Amino acid sequence: MRLSQQAPQAALPVLTYSEAITIHLNGEEVYAFPVPPAHTDGDTFVHFKDSDVVHTGDVFRTTAFPVIDTNNGGTLKGTLEALGRLVGVAGPNTKILPGHGVVSSRADVIGFRDMVLDVSGQVEEMLERNLSYAQVAAADPTAAYNAQYGDPDRFLRALYTELGGEL
Repeated sequence: MRLSQQAPQAALPVLTYSEAITIHLNGEEVYAFPVPPAHTDGDTFVHFKDSDVVHTGDVFRTTAFPVIDTNNGGTLKGTLEALGRLVGVAGPNTKILPGHGVVSSRADVIGFRDMVLDVSGQVEEMLERNLSYAQVAAADPTAAYNAQYGDPDRFLRALYTELGGEL
């Protein structure tokens, strides 16, 4: 059940949007735009244009592998598209605020996106060879990234199922 279906009226937002929206806050132009279903089906990036800062919510993080919440509409395809949009919006000096982790740069986002592409490509290749999830996990396609991002199980499960595998 979605939050809007269970929350009291007073807890719901007073400003909603389905397309991009620009607001002015304390003299700053703030551009909020929805991105394809990535972490969930309700992801938005917020670009503080004058400050050259983008907040990504949980689509981008520096402390863990992506959380592709398939129970709430998140997808690998949307994650890659959203990260691509972020790379397109960010300049060389843009500060990127992840949903979890440290202030980052466009280069950090490119590295994160490349990691997602690398791991998903490996998983896809293993699925083409009809490997089970246990075999994919044992092959450790995230080995090069585990020290930085930690436990890959949830990420691998999301990739495995979205790419056609059955758990």
